[in-house]
Amino acid sequence: MSFLKNYKTRTFFFIIGDIASIIIASLISLLIVQSLAGEFTYPKELIILFSAISITMLGIFRMYKVSWRFTSLNELLMIFAALVIATVSTLFLFYITGNFVLSQGTYMTLVFVLSLLLVGAFRISKRMRHEVMRKTRVEKRAIIFGAGNAGDQIMRDIKRHKNWNLSIIAVFDDSDELQGLSMHGIPVKGDRRKLYQFLQYRDIDELIIAIPSLPKKELKEIIGKVKSISPRLKIKVLPSFHTLSDDPVGIKNVREISIDDILGREPVRIDLNAIRSDMKGKIILITGAGGSIGREIVRQCANLDANKIIALDIDETEVFYIQNEFDKSGKNIQPVVANILDKHKIDSLLKEEKPDIIFHAAAYKHVPMMELFPEEAVKVNVDGTNILAELACKYEIEKFVLISTDKAVNPTNIMGATKRLAEEICLSFNDLCITKFIAVRFGNVLGSRGSVVPIFLDQIRNGGPVTITDPNVSRYFMTIPESVLLVLEAGFMGIGGEVFVLDMGEPVRIKDMAEQLIKLHGLEPNKDVAIEYVGLRPGEKMFEELLLAEEGIEKTQHELIHKAKCRKNLDKGELQQYILRLSNEIEKGDNNSVRELLKKIVPSFNQKPDSNHSSMVHRTAAFTSIK
Repeated sequence: MSFLKNYKTRTFFFIIGDIASIIIASLISLLIVQSLAGEFTYPKELIILFSAISITMLGIFRMYKVSWRFTSLNELLMIFAALVIATVSTLFLFYITGNFVLSQGTYMTLVFVLSLLLVGAFRISKRMRHEVMRKTRVEKRAIIFGAGNAGDQIMRDIKRHKNWNLSIIAVFDDSDELQGLSMHGIPVKGDRRKLYQFLQYRDIDELIIAIPSLPKKELKEIIGKVKSISPRLKIKVLPSFHTLSDDPVGIKNVREISIDDILGREPVRIDLNAIRSDMKGKIILITGAGGSIGREIVRQCANLDANKIIALDIDETEVFYIQNEFDKSGKNIQPVVANILDKHKIDSLLKEEKPDIIFHAAAYKHVPMMELFPEEAVKVNVDGTNILAELACKYEIEKFVLISTDKAVNPTNIMGATKRLAEEICLSFNDLCITKFIAVRFGNVLGSRGSVVPIFLDQIRNGGPVTITDPNVSRYFMTIPESVLLVLEAGFMGIGGEVFVLDMGEPVRIKDMAEQLIKLHGLEPNKDVAIEYVGLRPGEKMFEELLLAEEGIEKTQHELIHKAKCRKNLDKGELQQYILRLSNEIEKGDNNSVRELLKKIVPSFNQKPDSNHSSMVHRTAAFTSIK
């Protein structure tokens, strides 16, 4: 109710309501006693004392600080206890003063029972009304933080699209110039402090933060404060990475808060017009298009007016999802189910389609799994890249962009070593044909398949525990859209032979990430959801690196894209001999020799001495579990 706008008013309202409930209960009880026992005088002093003690006990039990809408069984038990104490205390005081008569005991028992029913019904009435009306209610009550252009466009979109079922009742903004004005008839009530006060005394379903340029630090503070006031409140944001895109703001851009919003860094600027001019009208081939990065490359290339996009993946289900996503978009997306190791099929595809640019995202990336199956990592990450690079030269593809990883730097695992070798393959092919070979190296992306975020979310939903390898382990993280747009920018600026390194910002402790995710769900770490430490898995590092110590970097035209001073360790002939030897060792089934050979090809590969044995033990266990 709108008049319950501060604590004192709300407290007074509930006290009056409780007193009225007790008086009504006393009058009904009087009628019942008079109908059953004949004449009985209304005991005013008894009811006044009972009312005073009841209100006092309800206050002691903090019943005037409970949200009306969220009254639950716990609050009803507190009301029961308060009224029991009030009834017993009232009768006891009348007894010791000599004013007690037996009929008053019967009468007070009725008053207690009816008071409990009426006070309880009064307290739970709003929740009951809310639950009953929720099925038929059309609109949820929402407020917006941000009265600028984005907030204005979102409000317009809400009015146009009634299916969002939202009623905006107030707007807040830190700008003094906007406070006191109105947007589409809705008042701008004040800054974020006023917003916090508003939430303390009003029942709100959703908060929309419509300031995409809001610094991450401030966003984190606002979310933390709002959650402390109203843990159940749904918070939605216009993501910061929206500024990387030129899409108009609308309902589709607003989403619930996620770990991206708290751990992601400030938005970066991309020259979309330059990339669009480079990509417009061209045919783009994307391998690994079903993965998190590959699919986002498909989306961004579609937005940048590519003439045709060939989405290639070995997983037919993911290719189907891509086709389904773009089915009615009007974009020319050609799904292809193929294995990049199938040289004949890839050759035929390149010969027929003649793509201008290849984004090579197909790879095995799961570190512990590749420790179990090193031969598969070599086949896909090394042989697959080699086949594709050779065919790119053969058909004079304009650009070949390899999606690499920070795990290729001083690799301690098979996956990282094979990706470093993939970089070497690109460097070796670069000067042999007109194709410009470019590698882009970056760290983990938030929410990608196989990343820790989906795993943590599943663990939280199941009640925990959340499992972390080590309390000090840290990783670099980027959002998927940001990383892909920077990859496109790097591909645009590359002239061939570069290994670009994306500025990943500061590393994030996985422990901090897990705690933030738990808090986002309105829970408390190590109280509601336990955190357990399970130790590093085979091939894992405590922290990741983006450059070799001896490499160094050069600046580029973009502040977040650097060029690694990589030198080519092997010429193409030597490298091809090593790749052939790797294939021979794989055919022999000698994975120990595969590891040793990788160490010769990639001198920085520094796997722990016991990793081979550990991997074989795990692999045996894996095969046993499959059987």
